[in-house]
Amino acid sequence: MTDNRTMTFETPRPAKLRIGIPSGRITLTAEETAVTRIELSAPHGHASALDWIAQAEFVQAGDEIVVRGPRMGFSLFGFGGGIEATLHAPLGSDASLSIGAGRIETIGRLQKVSVNTGAGGVHVGDCAEVRANTGSGNIEIASVSGSVEAKTGAGTVRIGKVGADARITTAAGNARVEGVGGSAKLTTAHGNIEVGQAGDSLEAFTASGNVRVDRADHGYVRARTVSGGVSVGVASGVAALLDLHTVSGRVRSELAASDAPVDGEQRVELVLSTVSGNVNVARA
Repeated sequence: MTDNRTMTFETPRPAKLRIGIPSGRITLTAEETAVTRIELSAPHGHASALDWIAQAEFVQAGDEIVVRGPRMGFSLFGFGGGIEATLHAPLGSDASLSIGAGRIETIGRLQKVSVNTGAGGVHVGDCAEVRANTGSGNIEIASVSGSVEAKTGAGTVRIGKVGADARITTAAGNARVEGVGGSAKLTTAHGNIEVGQAGDSLEAFTASGNVRVDRADHGYVRARTVSGGVSVGVASGVAALLDLHTVSGRVRSELAASDAPVDGEQRVELVLSTVSGNVNVARA
């Protein structure tokens, strides 16, 4: 029984990859190449991992490449006996990657990316669109030119710039996005929410934690926390319509009072509230 298998496929155009393993690690590197290379190995030599690799099927149909193995629970492997899946594919490829327990990482520019792990961290490089889900673990995404959906049961979410819409959910952990071009909704039960640049619309809610928006210059921001503070920076020269509320805290605005903005004048609407904490509005 071999401890690794390697397959190479001709892919002169970006490939569509689909692979799922019981446990271990998946690493996909997108690079300047006309072939797709996939290697499966069992670094700890676990018998169940070796058997899974031996039975795995590699199938190519046009641009699509699928790796599938026999059905078995990842508990048979344990974290010390998982599989290492190492993939190299052309830039701009699509990828659907799943693992029962372990880490998923992509490097290089990809197109559509879907990653799912029951327990483990996720790191995605630059891509056009991404859906990332982990039952327990951190999610990191470098940048997304289109939309992103990220969800973790327990862990932090950190994302660079998002060109379109963003949907981010974590039950217990912080959420941070550098900037959003479209609409965004960020939710966490226990953790802080931070947004560098708000887009067309932003909705942020945390039961226990702070909400901070560094810069908003159009659209609206609706932010709410039960226990924590809310702070938003408004771009210079932008009018702001304010609806600020706290039950046991202070409300402070550094913006000068003015008449309502006229038609065509750039504006942003802020609806900010907290039960226990301060609400602050300032110039970005």
